[in-house]
Amino acid sequence: MPRTGASSMFFHEYALDSIFRGVSASGLDTIEFWLETPSFWTTGQRINELIAEISRYPSLIPITVHAPVLDLNPVSINPDIARVSVDSACAAIETAEQLHAKVITIHPGRRTAKRPPSRADMHRFSIFMEAVEAVSRGLSVHVAIENMGPMVNALLTTPDRVVDVLDEYPHLSFTFDYAHACVGGDTLPGEFIRLCSDRIVNVHASLGSPTQMHAPLGNTGKIDELAALLASFRYDGPVIFEIEDLSLPKKLQYSEKIALLREEAVSFRVAWDKQVYLSFQSSID
Repeated sequence: MPRTGASSMFFHEYALDSIFRGVSASGLDTIEFWLETPSFWTTGQRINELIAEISRYPSLIPITVHAPVLDLNPVSINPDIARVSVDSACAAIETAEQLHAKVITIHPGRRTAKRPPSRADMHRFSIFMEAVEAVSRGLSVHVAIENMGPMVNALLTTPDRVVDVLDEYPHLSFTFDYAHACVGGDTLPGEFIRLCSDRIVNVHASLGSPTQMHAPLGNTGKIDELAALLASFRYDGPVIFEIEDLSLPKKLQYSEKIALLREEAVSFRVAWDKQVYLSFQSSID
């Protein structure tokens, strides 16, 4: 069964020890640590303190990492912003290696103007990918690029486009964001699995629609669909519940956040066990 985890940003307002304690208390198996988590990012980014915190929760190891993306854009038309963004992603990959992370997720960037990506944007993207290739060489962490939601200026929103990039850069892995895929249409998640399943090393699990993004999946039919898609190729990597607290009807207290994540984990395990049972029944029939 896949290992279930949560994004550290769900507890963004808390100190590091509270974040790790909350994820562990939820009964989850791992954590995706966003380097931009405020209690790390804005307090000196002390790697040794983060390593010490991780070591206190061996049940969450190995962790996954999410590279910085806020205010950054590696394909920006502004060369200074593009340079800083590429350097930031490369530094994050090296940090993930220091943390002995299993996966680090990176974003592809976006066209600066709200227009479809141009040839110039794709050229800047290739420069970004070449820098990622260079810094990743010889490291053990998997560098996984994430599919984006279908905004007009977004890169990598379709399975075909993701496949093209994975084919061109065989060192790259893939973080499958289920919510982003769902916004593109009912059949898109299945197409991502059909075309990209052999490169998926990380999954972001949440509910996505044109009106709501990164909401909880638990107790919805969508969690059954996600479990079925992952079971179809025997996925056993991390499934990260990437929930945006602003998508919730009310502000949750610390204990309520733990309870919500626990419910997500239980719902996913029930959905997964259902798929295992159906597969067993099919083999008998």
